Amino acid sequence: MHCEYNEKISYMKECIQKKNKLKGLLKQTEQDMIREKLLLNKLASDIEKQNQDVLKIESTNTTSLFYAILGDKEEDQTKERQELLKARLRYDQCIHNVEYLAEESKRLVDEIAEIDGCEADYEELINKKLEKIHIEAKETGEEIKKLIKRKEGMKANIKEIDEAIASGEEALNSVENTIYKLERAEGWGTDVKGRTMRSASENISPVDEARNYAEESQRMLSRFKKEISDIIMITGSEISVTSFDTFADYFFDGLIYDWVVLSDIGKSLDTVKNIKNQTDKAMSKLYEEKVTEEFMINQIEEQINRIIENA
Repeated sequence: MHCEYNEKISYMKECIQKKNKLKGLLKQTEQDMIREKLLLNKLASDIEKQNQDVLKIESTNTTSLFYAILGDKEEDQTKERQELLKARLRYDQCIHNVEYLAEESKRLVDEIAEIDGCEADYEELINKKLEKIHIEAKETGEEIKKLIKRKEGMKANIKEIDEAIASGEEALNSVENTIYKLERAEGWGTDVKGRTMRSASENISPVDEARNYAEESQRMLSRFKKEISDIIMITGSEISVTSFDTFADYFFDGLIYDWVVLSDIGKSLDTVKNIKNQTDKAMSKLYEEKVTEEFMINQIEEQINRIIENA
C-alpha cells in the first residue's frame, strides 16, 4: 500500500540519519586529526631528546628497525632502548594515521554535500502520504504520522547496524590477516639474531606484513568503535569496545617483548587474538540488535494497519 511514498520516505529518513551520522564522524575525525598531530609532535620531541639519530633511520623492514635501535642481544635488554623503539613504531604509525584521517575527512565532507536538504523533503513526503490515505480525524492522522516516523526511524537504525556490521567485518579481516602473518613468523627473533643487520634487512618478513596489518587494524577498529557508538546512542544497548583504542600500543609492547625475551612470536599474537575475540562479541551484539529492530518494525506496521482499517 502506497509503495511509491514508502520507498521515498524510507530513503529520506536514511539520508537524514546518515547526514547526522556523517556530521558526527567528521567532527570526530577532525578531533582525531588534531590529537594525532599533537602526538606526532610529542613523539618526535621525545625521541630527539633521547637520540636524534632514531628519526633519521630509514629501515626497509621491521627487523632492520629493531636491529638499528635495540642493537645486539646484550644491548637490547635495556629498558631505554625498548621505549625508544616503541616510540619510533608509534611515530611511524602516527604518520600513517594523519594521512588516513586527511583522506577520511575529505570523503566525509563530499558525502555530506551530496545529501543536503533531505529534512524538508522527508516532512513533505510524510504529509503527502497522510493525504493519500484520506485520514479525516486529525488525532488519528497525527497518531499514524508518529508511528510512520517511528517505523522509518527503526528502518534507518537497521541501515546503521548494517553499516556497523560491515565496518566490523573490515576490522576483523585486518585482525585475522595480522594473526595469519604472525603465525607464520614463528622463530622470528631466533632466525634473525644470528644474521648481520644487512642480511636481516634484505627481505620483507611476515612480521613486517603483520605490523602493517596491525596498524590497519587499529584504524579499522577505531572506525568500528565510532559506528558502534552511534548504535549505542540509538538503541541504548551495551557493547564493550574500550580495548579497541589501545590495541596498537599493546601490539607493539608484545612485539618488543617477543624479540627481547622470547625470541619468538607469543605475546603479540595473544594480543591480536584477544582483540579478535572482543570484536567477535561486538559483532554478535550487533546482529542481536538488528533482529530486535526488525521485530519492532513488524509490530508497528501491524499497529498502523489496524488504525487504517478502523478509521
